[in-house]
Amino acid sequence: MDMIDMSSYEKIFYPKRLAVVGASENPMKFGGMFLKALLDYGFKGEIYPVNPKSSEIQGIMAYPDVEAIPGDVDFAVITVPEKFVIDAVKSCAKKGVKGVEILTSGFREAGEKGKALEKELVETARKGNVRIIGPNCFGVYSPAAGITLMPGVEFSKEPGPAGFISQSGGGACDVAYMARGRGVHFSTMVSYGNGCDISAHELLLYFKDDPRTKIVGAYIEGVDNGRAFLDALGACAKKKPVVILKGGISEQGQKGTIGHTGSMAGSGLAWKAAVKSTGAVLAKDTKDLVECLMAFKCIGALKGNGAGILAGGGLRCVESLDAASEFGFNVPEPDPETLSLITSLLPPAGGKAGNPADLANPVLGPPAIIPMLKAFSGHENMDFMVLYQMLFYLLSELKRMKMLDDYLDGETGYHHEIAKAANDIYKNTGKPLIVILPDIVSIPEHSDIERGRIIAREHYTKNNIACFDTIHQAFSVLRRVAEYYEKNAPE
Repeated sequence: MDMIDMSSYEKIFYPKRLAVVGASENPMKFGGMFLKALLDYGFKGEIYPVNPKSSEIQGIMAYPDVEAIPGDVDFAVITVPEKFVIDAVKSCAKKGVKGVEILTSGFREAGEKGKALEKELVETARKGNVRIIGPNCFGVYSPAAGITLMPGVEFSKEPGPAGFISQSGGGACDVAYMARGRGVHFSTMVSYGNGCDISAHELLLYFKDDPRTKIVGAYIEGVDNGRAFLDALGACAKKKPVVILKGGISEQGQKGTIGHTGSMAGSGLAWKAAVKSTGAVLAKDTKDLVECLMAFKCIGALKGNGAGILAGGGLRCVESLDAASEFGFNVPEPDPETLSLITSLLPPAGGKAGNPADLANPVLGPPAIIPMLKAFSGHENMDFMVLYQMLFYLLSELKRMKMLDDYLDGETGYHHEIAKAANDIYKNTGKPLIVILPDIVSIPEHSDIERGRIIAREHYTKNNIACFDTIHQAFSVLRRVAEYYEKNAPE
């Protein structure tokens, strides 16, 4: 297996002096848009705009080329049209820049002419000892360094344990936005596009050994060296969880990958079998990928198959039993003492003690919920707890009473109490809580109610409590988390 020099990535992922080649005053041009995003996001080092036609760009002194910049340059972002890219890389090589990201498209993905240009680009970079991310990419998002992808001004500025690689720039942005409110923050995210030099397998090896990264996600369309990729994937998955979304599984999808990054996707069935054999986790779509990362981050190692479920209403109880059965989880019967306790905590009519416990009300308060969670966690054959919270009905009533705004602007003590109790239970027993916040809103008039659900999810996931829209999705993800730790106990 290839070995990589971890130190060589420091100036790429955590640069202190950065050049933007093709920088512009015009925010509609790539160079202008990226420079503004970098400034607005808050890059923590020195920025050097490069454009021979300007002496100052967006309030910063500009230079005619990279070589004219005083002192060393760690990293360069190249945004010029494809016909100028190779000259820009040559200038970076003369300056001693070790890494560049090339946002420009028009290479392998554009046909034979672009393929030849990309080959020349790689040869030029290797002669000059310059590493390339891209071309045809959105580049690097590194919160610790203050670098973001081109449109990612609102990305989280909080570094976290997730590393992420993507052949799609837009896909990377989707993941960054979706992950933020689910408690998943990133060490480094790399949109690598065509991957003409630094490719998926090398990035996997980097994340395998990166101490900042504890979990890894990836969107992959195709790879040039399947053996190297699978070896790197297997090595990374043995050390830390890796979740992969594969683009181009279908015949039509494969056609799309060729036009997007010029990648040949390969047989869908072969890909699934090969990736599964490495111990990595397969995601079904983008949201599923993010929720798998959330679960690995919030839950860690899931041990055992027994679920203790608190649900509101008959439908929720039945669907939870069906979902548990589908994904191989047990729903054990509580002992008489627990049944008696639950009965004493339930509303006088409509509820039913058991597992699932039918809470009758859509949302019971912490004085009832917390003792039930503690009781279930005391069962040897219950390994985790699941709590439904039908917030739509609670928030609808608050809205009717004109109390919703106060609730949304407050500290939501309800969720604080449950989260604190769940964390205490986890510390004492190792048994996590999973919360189901059903997605019921479907009309614009209820958008304020939906905000309440989003606030609750953000609070729970910040406190390492995984949240899902449906019990089916929850058990689907939990099954994959459990299987990962059965096959690949981290070293």
